[in-house]
Formats: sequence, structure tokens, C-alpha cells
Amino acid sequence: MSRFSVVVRVIAPALVLGGSLAGCDRAKDLFTAHADTAAEAAGQELSAERLAKIMSAAKSVRLTPEAAQLVANVWIDYMLLAQAVVRDELPVDSASVAEAVWPEVAEIKGTRWHDTLMSRRSALAPTGVDSLYRQGDQRVFQHILFGARSGAADTLRSAKRRLADATLIRIRKGAVFGRLASQLSEDPGSKTDSGYLPLGPRGRFVASFDSAAWSLEPGQTSGVVETPYGYHILRRPGLEEVRERLGDHLVTQAGMRLDSVYMDSLAAANQTKLTGNAPAIMRTAIENPSEAVKSDKALVQYVGGALTTRDFIRWVNALPPQYSGRLRTADDSALNQFAKALAQNALLLRDAEAGGIRLTSEEWTELTQQYRARLDTLRTDMGLSAPELSDESVPEGQRASLAALKVEAYFDRLNDGKSRLRPLPNALSTLLRGRFPSRVDNAGLSRSLQLAQELVAARDSASGGSPSGLPGAPPGAMRPAPGPAPLPAPGTAPDSASDSAPPQR
Repeated sequence: MSRFSVVVRVIAPALVLGGSLAGCDRAKDLFTAHADTAAEAAGQELSAERLAKIMSAAKSVRLTPEAAQLVANVWIDYMLLAQAVVRDELPVDSASVAEAVWPEVAEIKGTRWHDTLMSRRSALAPTGVDSLYRQGDQRVFQHILFGARSGAADTLRSAKRRLADATLIRIRKGAVFGRLASQLSEDPGSKTDSGYLPLGPRGRFVASFDSAAWSLEPGQTSGVVETPYGYHILRRPGLEEVRERLGDHLVTQAGMRLDSVYMDSLAAANQTKLTGNAPAIMRTAIENPSEAVKSDKALVQYVGGALTTRDFIRWVNALPPQYSGRLRTADDSALNQFAKALAQNALLLRDAEAGGIRLTSEEWTELTQQYRARLDTLRTDMGLSAPELSDESVPEGQRASLAALKVEAYFDRLNDGKSRLRPLPNALSTLLRGRFPSRVDNAGLSRSLQLAQELVAARDSASGGSPSGLPGAPPGAMRPAPGPAPLPAPGTAPDSASDSAPPQR
């Protein structure tokens, strides 16, 4: 696991708990700004009316201020890309590619540096696995489940019980437990791993399962055990069968301790210090990312450098979209924690560079090819590969207007379900906003939201339907294209309640 994944998972819960953004500045905008324009990008305008039509037509988009902000920023991204094509300034040179794939580069370097530190500092004691197996407070079990939940028909439960009894006979005659688990178990999580459940403490499973499992001696198999989930056959593997699993667990635990100590030492050794107004700067940056990418205001200072507003928005853009939403409503404490975590990541990358961590030529080639392929796909989907957009005999202004029309047509196809939403490659949005002017107007967003709500209300009144975006509404056309997020999304905590089913791997 990379250090970046760990940081993301640590900070995520804090971002859910914050208070709401102060609304005075936004309210002031409503009375001092014209509300005709929701956004601008490279000389092109998104009118409040047009944004309202986009939002009201996309049935999966909830009509909220956050949704208006999101759609406006997607429009900016697409429009900046289109205008970059017209001006022959699409970022495809080596330096631009390096900036655009920065999140992937950071992940590779961070992971490699983390692994280097682990190999230097976390060698296992020869007796570590033996002690873990014998000390008894955590154990590994195998099981085979024949599913028949409480309340199932008696005929089903009887059939599953007979199958469990027959399987137990086969095991006692010498059949390999793991092989039967892979063939017969109805627990999809453990079935693919020979019936193995993760290492865990007593009390992890429902009472009947837990009691039977913890009474087993090494290598022993239980009888048929009934639980609310059906019928189980349990086994406690011998030490040599689980030696590698236990070793991996100890390495992971050592790595987590090392991560904590190392990251704390980075902060102390480099004298990291938050600036007093960091949360306010971060909120302003989230509201106006186009300006934030140009700002050198410091959020966290440390020996030899600082985490700037530009760095902050770069990280935010590299994270899954839900993080910016959580940041918008985070309180000062959560924002300070987030800033310090990002500063630690920056220091870790600096250490990795100093430690000689580099991408291989093969890795760089692969990232470059992936980036260019995604750009080509975007251009094709949006109609930006049309030869007239690069025809220098046509005045640039006319080509810019044509490109803008293609962006608008693309949004129409998204709403009609004829195209899929394809976000710009990772940090390309940040890169384009640093090169071309763009802005979002809060007054225009508010006006757009009001108009969209009126459009939806009128449509629903005429059709007798339910408002779009609410549970039960048909799926909208603006669906994300398949593919992983730039960095891992926040993990979910395992369910360890005593009344839960055996966990799935």
C-alpha cells in the first residue's frame, strides 16, 4: 500500500464532519454581480440559462448548488480543451505530459519509496510468525458455507444440511478442505481463496460460528455448524499452512507503524507550520480553482519550501471528486489536518527524489501512451478532431466559435444518452486552467439553479412525474465513463460486529 493511499484514508473521515461554508460572500455576490453568466473559459461564456437547461435535462443530476458548481466546472474543462485544440496549444509536449500525469507519477514514486523504506527497516524476527500463531488472540480459519438464511424454506434448509453432511464425510475420508471450499462454498469472498477468512480476534463472527471456530485445535475440522446464514464446516489450518499469510500480516503491521513514525518525523524534522489563515485560503481556492492554480500563497511552510495554494488545488484535482465536496463543508480543524497531510506527502516525494527514486523508461512510455490515448478519445467523442478546427485558412475566431458549438453539442449528447461523460485526464484540468483564463460566477450559478428548478417543476407538472434526481428517477445520461480514479477512494472499515456474517476477502 502506498503512502498516498494511507493519507487519503486517514483524512477522509475528518472531511465528512465539518461545518458548512460561510454564505455571506456568496449572498453578497447575488446583489453585486450580474447573474446572466454562470462561467467563462478562454473567451467563451456559459449563460445561466444554458447551464439551467443542461442541469434540468440530466435526470441523474440533483438540483443543488454543489451540482451547479460541478457541471459548470466540467463545462470549463471541456471548453478549455476545445480552445486549446483550436489554438494548437494542446498540452502534448513532454513537460506538459509530465504535469498532466503527475498524480500517477507521484503514486509510483511514493509507493517505491515506501517499499524501499520497508525493506530497510522492517525485517521480521524469525520467531514473529510462530508467536503470532501460538499466542492465541488472533487466528486464521477456513470455512465452507452452504447458504440457507434464517426464514428460508424448510426444503431448502434440509437440502443444504444434507449437502453439508455429505461434504463433511468427504473431508473425514481425506478430501482436501481448501479444494472443496473452492468448489462448493457459497461465501464468494472466501471461496476464491480456498475458504480462508482474514486473521481476526475472538468475537468477530456470530456466536455459534465463533464458539466452534475457537474450540478447534491446529489442523482440526469442526462438525456442521448452523448459523443464521446457513451451515458451515470450519477448519483451523496448521502453522505451516498459514505461515506466509501471517508473515504478510506482520509486514503490513510493521509498515503501518513505520508509516506513522516516518511521516511524523518528516513533519518534525522539516519544522512544518500552518499559516494562520490556511482554512480561509483553501475555501477560496475550492470556490475558484481557476485562480488558485496561479497562486503562491503558502498554506504550510517547512524547511526549504512550502505547500502553496497551487499545490493544494493540484492535490484536490488529483483526488476523487467526492473529496472536493467534503472539503467544501469541512471545518477549520479538518482543513488544517488535510493541509498538513498534503505537506507530508510533498516532503515524502522530496525524500523519494533525494533517494534516487525515478520512473523507468517503460513506465514513462506507458503513462505517455495512456495520456495521449485518452486525449484522442476525448477529441473524437467531442468532435474536436474535425479538420476545420485546425484549418489555418479559417480565422481563429471562427474556429473558436465552432469549437464552442461542438462542446455544447457534446453536452446535448450526454443528456440524450448518446455519449458518456469522460473526465479530463487527471491533472489536465489544472494544467489548462493555468494556461487559459476561466472563472465561475456564483451569482450566475444561483440564477442557473433557480431556472433549472423552474424548468423541472414545469416539466413534472405537465407530465405528472416525479422530480428528476430523486430516488426512483430513471438513470440519467451523464454517467462517468469506466476506469479507475487517479488515487484510491477512501476505504470502508471492515464489519467486525458480533452479529455480522463471516467477512469476505
